[in-house]
Amino acid sequence: MRNINMHISEKIKFIRTKILNVSAQKFADMCGVTARTVYAWESGVSLPCLDNIVAIANTCHASLDYLLIDDHEFELCFPNLDDETFKCISHLTNKMKEENEVNQISNTVE
Repeated sequence: MRNINMHISEKIKFIRTKILNVSAQKFADMCGVTARTVYAWESGVSLPCLDNIVAIANTCHASLDYLLIDDHEFELCFPNLDDETFKCISHLTNKMKEENEVNQISNTVE
């Protein structure tokens, strides 16, 4: 999943809506802030402080590099993952990549 030149505001909204699929209120509860704060981050009105960036990363298992570097690819971080769970996640990730490639090809053909 590559999202070139996404700023942190866009990345937060992407994580909330596309990865976690939760409301702003639910995401706010998960990060320990208010929904109004989440909306301000997503609209670019304000930026999260470092503690909140870490909370966002921990909440969705995203890398700090992804959140802080505009052109960095989305990465999941699972520090204490057992082998079986890693294999399962790898399998799901590969399936998603395959599906994404098929969708890109069919969109090109149309």
